[in-house]
Amino acid sequence: MSREEFDAKMVYVTSKCLCTTNCPTYVKGDSPIGYCFPMVGTSKNIKWEKDCLCETCPVYKEYDLTHTHYCTRCSQVCQAYKMEIGAGHE
Repeated sequence: MSREEFDAKMVYVTSKCLCTTNCPTYVKGDSPIGYCFPMVGTSKNIKWEKDCLCETCPVYKEYDLTHTHYCTRCSQVCQAYKMEIGAGHE
């Protein structure tokens, strides 16, 4: 994926992201959003997980994501990798 494609995808993901609208875990003013997207990382402001809206997000559904709490646990790719390593698959 080129840098231009990556940037365009990031804009798309953040425009569809539900974090800032109704998520009980989200901390107002936290930036960036779109935590499910690789390279965004986790929130530096969120300290406690509450209910998660990820499964209702259009990005989650469109890309067939399978994890939650991306804001505190890391992106889809990161969480999937951790599950593989944790299961003893390398």
